[in-house]
Amino acid sequence: SSTLAAVKYSFLKQRIGGDIIYDPIESVNMLGNSGPYLQYAYVRALSILRKGTKEQEHDYAFTIDERLVARKIDEYSDVLREAAQSLYPHLICTYLYELAQEFNRFYEHNTVIGDDREPERLTLVAAYASVLANGLRLLGIDTPEKM
Repeated sequence: SSTLAAVKYSFLKQRIGGDIIYDPIESVNMLGNSGPYLQYAYVRALSILRKGTKEQEHDYAFTIDERLVARKIDEYSDVLREAAQSLYPHLICTYLYELAQEFNRFYEHNTVIGDDREPERLTLVAAYASVLANGLRLLGIDTPEKM
């Protein structure tokens, strides 16, 4: 549930060893750094993927906007390694929030469905959704299909 995600994420995003400040209003904010925000980001990516229809050859030469998202996705393994070595789950939280923000910037300025680059962009959306789902699961947060 999004309520459980809100509470888990609120605690996990805080650096271990510091004071934990829990704000119940902020924890369920759909516009901020919260569990429900990341769940919604995942659900939105799934929605985009369900609408995709084009099947054709991919041109893996990214546009600048696509490259920014791809670069952020590529940072995931380094973030996981660092979080595991330091035992700081908040690093995963920070990364997932930054990833969702990067994707949102891309999506605001670029059409996915119906664009000539739809196959390439759907591949990017699928990679984004996969990383987001994996990160949320590592944090013990469900990845709903719909919200």
